[in-house]
Amino acid sequence: MDSFLKQHCSKEWQQFVDFHKIIFEFEANSYIFKEGEPVKGLYIVNNGKVKIFSTAEDKKEIIIRLAADGSVIGHRGFGGDWNYPVSAFSYTKTKVTFIPLDIFNILARANTEFTYQLMMFFAEELRHSEEKNNLVPVKNKIAQAILMNFNVFGPDAKDPLKLSFTISRKDYAAIVNTTYETVIRVLSELNKEKVIELEAKSIRISDYKKLVSIANQRTVSK
Repeated sequence: MDSFLKQHCSKEWQQFVDFHKIIFEFEANSYIFKEGEPVKGLYIVNNGKVKIFSTAEDKKEIIIRLAADGSVIGHRGFGGDWNYPVSAFSYTKTKVTFIPLDIFNILARANTEFTYQLMMFFAEELRHSEEKNNLVPVKNKIAQAILMNFNVFGPDAKDPLKLSFTISRKDYAAIVNTTYETVIRVLSELNKEKVIELEAKSIRISDYKKLVSIANQRTVSK
């Protein structure tokens, strides 16, 4: 978001935000905000790894997306009853910039270019969210989840095809909306096909093109 502000706001408005923003630090396995809490402002992840999720009626987690350095979080609570419809939870020690709601409102109302570009960001996120709901085989959805994990959190510093941080099998199930056992089965299948390598709890992508091909399948085979 810092680069977003620099790209779409004047230096004066950047300084305005810098003056009013607050930096928060969260330990690993901590809530940044919880579903149902009143919206107090917008958060930007400075560094860290976060999951955004909602809770179904059966108390089952549904992971909506992952967030890392530069990601905007908290915006899903804007409008409506102004309560967060999702929770944000840190996987690792995480530092965030917090922009209070009144400051954000002043910024958005005074900067049409900033507001327009932010609206495009919201629209793109909504499109990705809708694509996740497409009727596709669970194997393809798990391939999408692996790529999400890889693209958001990045590769290992020493191995460009190994995930720097592999989320739990339980969280893969929460992204795909399937069972833990199904995730284990599909990961084993992808491992046997040499698309990925399972290294204890970590994942290494052996055949990136094949993984993308599986992830991009959009319809159920007949």
